Amino acid sequence: MKTRVISGIIIGVVLAVVLLSGGYVLAATLLAVSFVSFFELTRATGVHLQGQKCNGLELCGYISIIVHYVQMILVRDYRYYIFSIMFAFFLIMVCYVVNFPKFTATMAITTFFCFVYAPVNMSFVYLLRIRPFGQYLAWIPFIAWVCDTCAYFSGRAFGKHKLAPKLSPKKTIEGAIGGVVGSVIVGIIMGYIIYNREALDVSVIIAFAVITFAGSIIAQLGDLLASGIKRDHDIKDYGKLIPGHGGIMDRFDSVIFVIPCIYFLAAVLGPMIK
Repeated sequence: MKTRVISGIIIGVVLAVVLLSGGYVLAATLLAVSFVSFFELTRATGVHLQGQKCNGLELCGYISIIVHYVQMILVRDYRYYIFSIMFAFFLIMVCYVVNFPKFTATMAITTFFCFVYAPVNMSFVYLLRIRPFGQYLAWIPFIAWVCDTCAYFSGRAFGKHKLAPKLSPKKTIEGAIGGVVGSVIVGIIMGYIIYNREALDVSVIIAFAVITFAGSIIAQLGDLLASGIKRDHDIKDYGKLIPGHGGIMDRFDSVIFVIPCIYFLAAVLGPMIK
C-alpha cells in the first residue's frame, strides 16, 4: 500500500506539471505514454510475443502514432483525426497483406484497435487543453479516478448487487452509483471553484454536472473493458512500469476511455462555461 500511495503522489505531481505546462511538454508526454500503452496492449493481446523483437505490425502502429501526433500538433483539430485513423488502417493492412501468412487477420485488426484505443483516445487531452479554458478542462477526464475511489468505498459500505460478476466480481451496482454521485459532486465543486463566481452561475454548475455524470459512467465502462481484455488473455496486469499500480493501462484505463467523451461534451457545452 505504501508503494502504491507514493507512486500515486508522483503521478499526481507529474500530471500537474504536464497539464499546467501544456503545449509541446504535454504533447511529448502524451506521445511517450502512447508508445508505452500501445506496447502494453499489443503484448497483452498477443500481437507482440514476449522475447521477440518488434514485428512489422507493431512497427506500423508506432509509425502511425508518430504521424497522428505530428498532424495533431500542426492541425490542432479533431476533424482531421480521420486522416490518422485511415493512415493507420491502410498501413497496418498493407503490412498484413505483404507479409501474409506471417500475420493473421486477427493480429492486424487487433493492432489497429490498440492504436485507436490508447494513443488516439489519449491525444484528446491535448485538444482539450488548447480549448478556451483548457487549463481547467484538461483536468476533468481524471474525474475517473474520483469515480473509482467513490465507487470503491460505496461498494464496501453498501454493495450487495454485483455489477458485472464475470468481468469484475468485486464491483457492485451500489458502488457504481456511488462513483457517479461522488464524481458529480466533485465536478460541481470543481466548476464553482475554478470559475470563482461572485454569484452562483447555474449554467456552469449544470455543465460540469452533465460532463462529470456522463464521464463517470463511461469511465466505469472503460475500466470494465480493460478488465475484459485482461481476462480474455489471462493476465493480471498490463505491465510493471508503475510500482504498486502495474502498467500505464492499469492506471489510466478508465481515464483513456473517457477523454474523448469529455472533449466532445466540453465542445457542446462550451457556451455554458465561458
